[in-house]
Amino acid sequence: MKKKRSPKKSSHKANSISIQIARHAIGLTIAGSDPSGGAGLQADLKAFQQNGVYGMSVVTLLTVQNTLGVKRVETMPVDLVEQQLDAVLEDIEPLAIKTGALGTPAIVRAVAKRLKSYESDVIVDPVLISKHGDLLGGDSMVYAYRKHLFPVATLVTPNRYEVEAMLGRKLTDLDSICDAAHELLQFGPKYVLVKAGVIDGLRHHVLADQEQAICVAVKDVPGNHGHGAGCSLSATIAAALTRCPRKHPHAERIRAAVEFAISAVHAAVTLTPPLGKGCHPVEHRVLDRGTSGKLG
Repeated sequence: MKKKRSPKKSSHKANSISIQIARHAIGLTIAGSDPSGGAGLQADLKAFQQNGVYGMSVVTLLTVQNTLGVKRVETMPVDLVEQQLDAVLEDIEPLAIKTGALGTPAIVRAVAKRLKSYESDVIVDPVLISKHGDLLGGDSMVYAYRKHLFPVATLVTPNRYEVEAMLGRKLTDLDSICDAAHELLQFGPKYVLVKAGVIDGLRHHVLADQEQAICVAVKDVPGNHGHGAGCSLSATIAAALTRCPRKHPHAERIRAAVEFAISAVHAAVTLTPPLGKGCHPVEHRVLDRGTSGKLG
């Protein structure tokens, strides 16, 4: 009588694949929509996802835009922004929040009021003036940011032109930019990162706190590109902060996240795909390729 053969055991086990997910790495962007996907909340969510962060969004405004420019902007009603934000925060708490284009002083005030009770990191990208110097918000927006949102911010990331609008004077060199970064701290944020632009062939970033200012520079990449670079920078900083071990001092985590994000965005600019007929968007798919002093 033949013995029944036992079925062969497969070498593949259904539960043998080990996937590491940072389940508590959760980020929220409060920003406007760019239907072309290069900037705004779309860029933020790409930066979150690329860095292993679960991303959420509160929509503040809708735009009609592409790489050639912005054709129309419609801001959300203030109560709708508030309700979106409340719905998120009462259910899924993010480890970091970043703000982008907020549209009106009323929305700035509403967001600031809600974030006063939020205890983790808030990254504020004050979208007031484009990297080319084009005005995106008037004096009332400048005042709203300084008066209401800066005091609840962990880190603010203005570009050089936005700093000039905030302080009412021109910045002429790296020393004046460092002085301006320290002056912005008087409005309440714990840290300031000024995107200083190109000086002597290098793109400079000045990170300041109450103790010191450091400069992080990367080689400039000339060309008609960079759409969404500012959004990607602040979002990547937020993403990195959700991944930094909390056992390290806050200043060390901020510096590591900033250095990582600057490096990642530089890679994204260097590898810009030839998309669109205007200012090409950065390559969001490499925003996890930053380098910095790692915190273990």
